[in-house]
Amino acid sequence: MNTLHDLAQAIDGRLLSADATRDGTTVPVGRIVIDSRQVEPGDLFWALKGPNHDGADFVGEAFHRGAVAVVAAKRADVPDGHRAVEVDDTYRALYQWARFKRRQFTGTVIAVTGSVGKTTTRQMIHTVLRTRLTGTASPRNYNNHIGLPMSMFAIEPDHHYAVLELGASRPGEIAALAELCAPKVGVVTQIADVHLSGFGSRQAIADAKAELLAALPSEGRAVLGDDVQLRNVANMCDAQIIWVGADQTCDVRAVRVKSKAGRLTFRVVIRNAAEHAEPATASHSTVGPEFCVPVWGRHHVTSALAAVAVGRMMGLELSEMAEALKRFQPVPMRCEVLEMRGATVINDTYNSNPTAMRAALELIRDFDASGRRIVVSGDMAELGRESIASHWRLGKETVSLGGAELLIACGRFARHVVAGARAAGMPHARAVPCETADDALPYLGQAIQPGDVVLVKGSRNMAMERVIEALERFPERRRGA
Repeated sequence: MNTLHDLAQAIDGRLLSADATRDGTTVPVGRIVIDSRQVEPGDLFWALKGPNHDGADFVGEAFHRGAVAVVAAKRADVPDGHRAVEVDDTYRALYQWARFKRRQFTGTVIAVTGSVGKTTTRQMIHTVLRTRLTGTASPRNYNNHIGLPMSMFAIEPDHHYAVLELGASRPGEIAALAELCAPKVGVVTQIADVHLSGFGSRQAIADAKAELLAALPSEGRAVLGDDVQLRNVANMCDAQIIWVGADQTCDVRAVRVKSKAGRLTFRVVIRNAAEHAEPATASHSTVGPEFCVPVWGRHHVTSALAAVAVGRMMGLELSEMAEALKRFQPVPMRCEVLEMRGATVINDTYNSNPTAMRAALELIRDFDASGRRIVVSGDMAELGRESIASHWRLGKETVSLGGAELLIACGRFARHVVAGARAAGMPHARAVPCETADDALPYLGQAIQPGDVVLVKGSRNMAMERVIEALERFPERRRGA
């Protein structure tokens, strides 16, 4: 267990305490928290300055809630008799401590990135590995310049692995995060039209994700989803590459894929396994047991295959992994299927982009339900110059791909979504534009009936979960009422 003395030395800080010598060597560094409202007894509060608040202003509150110590800039007002590690720059210190934690770790760091499916993939890998090994994974969406160091603080020296999620909205960000966490295994799920306002093109997005590949050591491994853009940048990787997908050229591929009633089933075929596995498990064209994963939609198969590929690297058998993924717990607000007012509501409100939207539309199209398909969509953010065209295509695909009979579009680009749906044949009265998610509630509340399937999806800034929360409060309607 690291102590305040270790912390102060690692971040070039000065320990302030009534008895600094004793406290430095005996007081452990507990859980690190950057939000004073989340501090619990024994935590260490790291006072960062954000765009709206300065953590230094909440040092007193942190101590009131039981913080054992704080890391703060020199100008912070630390009450007498309390412990603090004083530094010049709390952000720089955050990275220094993350690097210290990384140097202590001899296990395998697995970094996961991609335009879509990062969080689900990270959680599936964690689900597989923890059946036999000990380790940690990034909580929630801790994948940026602050979230990644915070994720690394949970790594213990005796862990076998750490699964860390890396996100980016600009070129160079993945490279910086990879330099910090120094992964041995890199996983890239797929390239999609996300953050186009920051990257400019899909190829630029692929180049940015390839920054992770370039950071891998030659003795490392890369697991890549079968994606045209990823194949174009694969030469940036010196490590061995394992391709996952449905194509026969993939090293780990899924066959007999079915998605029904909240269960994704498939079998795994390992191609040229002798090149990618430990000798004890090597065999050519291995066909594994049936996998049955409790998720909605075929698009989750890449995440599951990535977990299988990583699990094999770490010495797990296919049968072990199949058993583990039976118990997978889907991430909230990502294809989360709920029953409300007699209808089936798909809560996919965490985020949205054109690729993820198409996958969700395919899901409602194939849903086994007697009622109508209803789509409540929010803006897809950060698409730059492609915003209008992408939203128009979304409206068209709502009809042509999802088979929706009612569309309620919300946000700045709602009229373009509605125009696309009407161009695809949806009657004018059934394609409704709204400014906000709140404005959509009266329309949806009147329209939804038992037996309907309702997809609610939009980018994070739209807060489309408000629609779900409102539906939970609405009284149930009788069919035809």
